[in-house]
Amino acid sequence: MFGVIPAYGFFIRHVKGIEFNNVEVSYMNDDARPAFVLNDVSGAVFFNVKAQLTSNNFFFSLKNVSDFNAQKCKGITDTNIERIDQKSF
Repeated sequence: MFGVIPAYGFFIRHVKGIEFNNVEVSYMNDDARPAFVLNDVSGAVFFNVKAQLTSNNFFFSLKNVSDFNAQKCKGITDTNIERIDQKSF
């Protein structure tokens, strides 16, 4: 329906205020795309989120994101970003 999206989990674009609690994403076959891609997002909270990762993909890819918060997400340190143009981690 949408073709190939840039994330293997969630592609979040043009959103104000979104929260993920106790969510886990994974894939059946190796996938180099990030688990979560956020583009033009303000006010994103991720709490206790898990993502299957390999050495060649990222947990988050952020572009034009403000007020981002990730806490207790397996594999990454707690992160609070006020404003970022572009970052992957």
